[in-house]
Amino acid sequence: MNEFRVLEIKKNLFDSNDAEAKKLRAELKEKNTLLLNLMSSPGSGKTT
Repeated sequence: MNEFRVLEIKKNLFDSNDAEAKKLRAELKEKNTLLLNLMSSPGSGKTT
């Protein structure tokens, strides 16, 4: 039981996410739409 195997993972875990993001960027560009991602502390007034 002292044998070790090294597995090398060569696939990006975010490949499917990157593909979806690329599709969304293309769709937004086609529609000439600006998308903003607002991030801030809770209670900082984002909803306002």
